[in-house]
Amino acid sequence: MNNKEKEIVYFTNEPDFEIIQKIVNGYFTIISLPNNKLMYVNEEGELKKLKKNEKASEIINYPIYGNVLIVG
Repeated sequence: MNNKEKEIVYFTNEPDFEIIQKIVNGYFTIISLPNNKLMYVNEEGELKKLKKNEKASEIINYPIYGNVLIVG
């Protein structure tokens, strides 16, 4: 996925591991959202100097970098 694609990708059901890694561009960590959804983010997004994801950061009120996947 490149920078011209969506910053947040939504899935109803959890996709395969490889798909998650492709969307977030690497290893990921999972953040539980208050609406029983899960947000998958690149665990090294800030270290890799990925672009700040303003929309995702607003959702959890914490800086998130790179593309994210929301499941639920």
